[in-house]
Amino acid sequence: MPAALTYHHDRADLTFTWTSRRGITIRTGNTVPHWGVYPDRISVGEVPFTLSTLRDVCDAWWEGREITTGQNFAEHPWTTREFSGRVQVRYRGGPVIEAALTEHHQPVPADSKDWQPIIDLAADGRTPTDVTTDWLYRRTSGWSTGVLEHLGIHAPQQVPDPARYGDGTEDSVIAWTIRHLPTQVKADCTWGAWTTWFATTARAVWDAPEGPAQWRNAGIATRPVTTWAPWTYQDTTADGTRFNFVWFGGNSVHITSPDNPRLATLDDATFLLHPREQATGPLLPWLQEQAQQWAANCTTTTTVADILASTPGNALRHAPWRIQLAGPGLSAGAPYLTEEEAYEVARRARDNAANGEGVSYRSIFRYNDSADGVSNICVQRWDPEEKLWRTHSRPWNKNNPATDAFTPYPGAAPAS
Repeated sequence: MPAALTYHHDRADLTFTWTSRRGITIRTGNTVPHWGVYPDRISVGEVPFTLSTLRDVCDAWWEGREITTGQNFAEHPWTTREFSGRVQVRYRGGPVIEAALTEHHQPVPADSKDWQPIIDLAADGRTPTDVTTDWLYRRTSGWSTGVLEHLGIHAPQQVPDPARYGDGTEDSVIAWTIRHLPTQVKADCTWGAWTTWFATTARAVWDAPEGPAQWRNAGIATRPVTTWAPWTYQDTTADGTRFNFVWFGGNSVHITSPDNPRLATLDDATFLLHPREQATGPLLPWLQEQAQQWAANCTTTTTVADILASTPGNALRHAPWRIQLAGPGLSAGAPYLTEEEAYEVARRARDNAANGEGVSYRSIFRYNDSADGVSNICVQRWDPEEKLWRTHSRPWNKNNPATDAFTPYPGAAPAS
């Protein structure tokens, strides 16, 4: 058996190296920015240590498809935990996914009568032969969101979008707990009050004659966009130049080209910023449509700078307005195209922070759209002559809120 296996993905210009004792490491070629577009490695489960497996796993990962490990779930059951460890979930093969309640993260005995079916594979069009660990994680995550919807804690989407399903659930739980369990929050903490309440509620559901039937098949399978499940799209312009679009769920959708290595040398080789906030329909189809339209109109005989200037991300990349949020260990800004939008979001952020809730706004954080501990907010504008951000509004401070917060300073000019 070789000590390491290596596979080069030509279109992505990535080299994957796999040893039997470690995850698969990723090395970028000279057409890919070296400043962290891709993660350093990806993990795999118990799969055959062969070159064909490496190729299949890496192709599936880069294309955002489910990674099929061929795991025998009857011999090696899959398990996870939901609701802060209060619910243990397992799949042992067969037609259903099961769950049991647990206390203090203690494992539930395999033969406990507490195990109850919560998801029927057939309800999702699955059979035991096409179950993957990726799908199990996605489906149980969606089930948790569906339970929160059933409890009236999280508002359901009118048209469920797998890429957005579950967004904002943490904010919903925090806001609901603060509003409905104020005494418990004061005596303990927000998450302590929530987990105690949920444990009691879930136990009542589990012990009912019908068991958790009311939660059975709740939610949908999610399609998270993360480092272990990226979104990618490939297209070719009229003159034959190939472009790759890749998104790992953060603020930036990156663009690379195996035919144009100069893109890799630029710090702003970004195709689109803040896709979650800009999307006007189901997220991933909308994102692919943006890439298709851009590729259809792109003329790659122009300079790299001109190519980047034509991308949908260019406007936000050079947005003249932003809100700046600060707090203990927190300093971040979110861009906006207009003064009106910046002030509107700043006031909304102030209201949330004043009520002790997470501040929700354009997702300047990688994996969620909120931040706790915000104590200072102001609106800033870009000064193109001085090439610096200037404070445009009087700031709001949680510890000393002023009545004139978010009014422009005298003489403050709009962005040019």
